[in-house]
This record gives sequence, C-alpha cells and structure tokens, in this order.
Amino acid sequence: MSATPTRVFIARLAGIAVFDPVGDQVGRVRDVVVALRLGDRPPRVLGLVVEVASRRPVFLPITRVMMIEPDAVIFDGRLNMRRFQQRESETLVIAEMLDRTVTLAETGEQVQVVDVGMEPTRTRDWLVGKVAVSRGRGRGCAAAAARCSWWTGTRSPGSRPSSTARAPPG
Repeated sequence: MSATPTRVFIARLAGIAVFDPVGDQVGRVRDVVVALRLGDRPPRVLGLVVEVASRRPVFLPITRVMMIEPDAVIFDGRLNMRRFQQRESETLVIAEMLDRTVTLAETGEQVQVVDVGMEPTRTRDWLVGKVAVSRGRGRGCAAAAARCSWWTGTRSPGSRPSSTARAPPG
C-alpha cells in the first residue's frame, strides 16, 4: 500500500470498494460530500457516501479515511450505519456538480465540469483544489479539456447560485 495521494479526482472514486482495517469490504463509494464556502475559499470535503451491503447509503467522514488508493478506500473501522441524508448546506459532487455547465471567471466561456480534484491539507482536511472542464460539446477526443483552479462568486446558467472555475494562467 502506498501513502495517500496528493490529489484525487472524484469521478474516479465512484464505485471503488471501501475496506475496514482488517481488509473486509464494507461497501462502495457512491458520492463525495462537500461544503461550499464563502469568498475565494475552496469547498471543504466533509466525507464520502458509501453504499453498504444492504444498499443503504451511509456517511463516512473524511477524517476516518486512512488511505485512498486507485482501487480501494481504507478507513479506521468506525462507521455509523444510519442512512445518509443530505443537509441543505452540503453538495454531492458526483450527483450535483459533474456534467454541470459553468462559466469560466476570466473568459466568460461556458464549459462543462467533467471532474473535480480534492487535495489533502496539513490539518487532515481535504479541499476541492482543481476542476476539470470540457470546452467542447460531448466528451472524449471531440471535447477540449482543461484543468482550472476553484473559484467562486458568479452564477452558472439557471437560477441557483453556484461556483465557477478559474482558468489557469497562460
């Protein structure tokens, strides 16, 4: 096993197995819960939504995650089996942010969010640091992709205020 990576792209976490310290599979990752914050501060990752064997979604706080590998998430073994219920201040990255159309802050260009990267901090928190966007229509080779830093303060098309991405310099 290796150390926790410096950046994890959330779309790649979907469906990955979640294991306790003994190596028993507890469930699979279904989503990542973040809290959007005011100003220029990037969203804070609160935890993972894990679907356990009974097909029940439960919340796994990110502070209990010991390791994230390309094919597994390992946590400390303590898991509240109460059904996950999203709070008003929480955003589900996979369900609510991916495939959403946003505006690049510097250019005003409409782009589509294809992935979101989260990064650990020294305090064991995880923050959303990068947003991968598609500039063209569709996915794959037909669409030009770019990685942007997180940026807040403008609206996406529609009525609900949301965050946009800031284009990288140059």
